[in-house]
Amino acid sequence: MTWQEARDRLKKIKEERLRRSDEVVELWEGVLSKNTRKLGDEVWTVYEQVCIAALDCDRLDISRNCVKLLDARFPNSSRVKRLAGMNLEADGKFDDAIRMYEALTKADETDTLSRKRLIAILKTQKKYRDAIEELTDYLKTFQNDQEAWLELVELFCHELDYNKASFCMEEALIHHPHNHLYHQRYAEIRYALGGFENIDTARTHFAKAVQLCRWNTDALYGMCICASHLAISQKATAQKRRDNQRYGEWASNQLIEKHSDKLGAEGRSKVKNISLLLEQLQV
Repeated sequence: MTWQEARDRLKKIKEERLRRSDEVVELWEGVLSKNTRKLGDEVWTVYEQVCIAALDCDRLDISRNCVKLLDARFPNSSRVKRLAGMNLEADGKFDDAIRMYEALTKADETDTLSRKRLIAILKTQKKYRDAIEELTDYLKTFQNDQEAWLELVELFCHELDYNKASFCMEEALIHHPHNHLYHQRYAEIRYALGGFENIDTARTHFAKAVQLCRWNTDALYGMCICASHLAISQKATAQKRRDNQRYGEWASNQLIEKHSDKLGAEGRSKVKNISLLLEQLQV
């Protein structure tokens, strides 16, 4: 491979946001590290890309060298300092990395990436409550950061605080009401909370996920389980029990239909047996 082909391949990986860290390091070691002068000013973006890929591959020798070269060229760059902090993380020097990120966020309160690195360190150290506190404080300023809301959902679920996880998932749904995976996740959380009202809500959102994406089999299984429970619940009205019986049968038939072409007669029989077991399952 020529250096131009290697450079173009790196560009494509970056533009398409592909996670090809092994390939990036291989292109660097095999071709580009010997032709840095030919890259001109483009070499600095290549150093940054290679540094992150090297961290993924635990090649700290490469990442440290990239940071050293970048720091010499851009001594006051927050991006370079953040890369240096990531190297400290990879080295297990979390206290030093925290001090670096705190200095960056103090200098620029809008530096969201450094604040997220702080949260990542807290997760790595299994300080989940501290991570929740830091992320909650972050969302007071950056309320539209959907990735942050989803991360907070998972942290609350890890702590088995499903009520707060449910609230966070609702915030994500407000901004993305047509995302079937968001409806599915919200339904799973409400189902985990248990109780008639929560399971009824879970069934509604599993159904919405199926409506938005007909091949979402996880949502179909969830709909089947919730509807089967509600169909025999003493808290449901007679009409609601009949409705949920129909919903459960429909979801069960959809699952059988989805698997029938691939599994043959024996597979269809197994799926039907699973559906029967789901109908008997109670929370």
